[in-house]
Amino acid sequence: MGGALIFLAGGAVGGVTLGALGVGTALIAVPLLTLVLPWLGVPADAAPLTALATSMAVVAVTSVSSVLSHHRLGNVLWPVFRVTILASVTGVVVGAAVATHLPAAALRLVVGVFLLFTAWRMLTGGAGKASSSVAVGPSSGAESPNVYRLGGALIGLAGSFIGAGGGVLMVPFLSGRGHPMTRAVATSTAIGLPVTVAGALLYTALGLRDGVDLPGQIGYLHLPALLEIGVASALTAPLGAKLSARLPGPLLKRIFALLLIPLALKIAVG
Repeated sequence: MGGALIFLAGGAVGGVTLGALGVGTALIAVPLLTLVLPWLGVPADAAPLTALATSMAVVAVTSVSSVLSHHRLGNVLWPVFRVTILASVTGVVVGAAVATHLPAAALRLVVGVFLLFTAWRMLTGGAGKASSSVAVGPSSGAESPNVYRLGGALIGLAGSFIGAGGGVLMVPFLSGRGHPMTRAVATSTAIGLPVTVAGALLYTALGLRDGVDLPGQIGYLHLPALLEIGVASALTAPLGAKLSARLPGPLLKRIFALLLIPLALKIAVG
């Protein structure tokens, strides 16, 4: 019962943050699951991968509600989505496939340092441009689609190591391309939906391959935690999406950057 209440509370907070900033559920879910799962009988050596798999599934569940809300508000840049999505899914599939074979400490350090750099750029005003919209394609002044494809692939790869759809990286990436913060958040959330679905399915399959057979789990996917965190976060994500549409972009950037700092430190030090 105690674990359920913790997961419900964490999911509610993560849903609001995801809807408002394009990141939040994984930011809360991964460390929360890593800490709580051993209390629920998950072996310590299986807890990190279980946290990653379950976090990705939770983010996927939450993103459905959040994407629908952002779409109704007209904030999703669907041309950017179409250009980026295949590369992002490919990146997360490759990352999940190799995650169990790479030194965990080194991966945490690289991602943590990158997030700290990103937070610094956003706090100092280096992550955005003044334009209100940016074209994607071959027209004059448009950003090359290959920039989005490369960025999407690398962000999907990194997202597979932190149990997320890459929103912590995709939002500043899109903002850095000159897209307004509200649209960057919305588009990142839309991209993150299929990315997290692919990641959760692959981590689940890897668990089955590794012979993981624990109560309440399918492979590395922890079903009770998925249900409890996912339901709470899905219910609160629309509230976050409305906040995203009403709060000024510079304020969102600062909030986002301040949230990145503890996440980066947590990842870097384990």
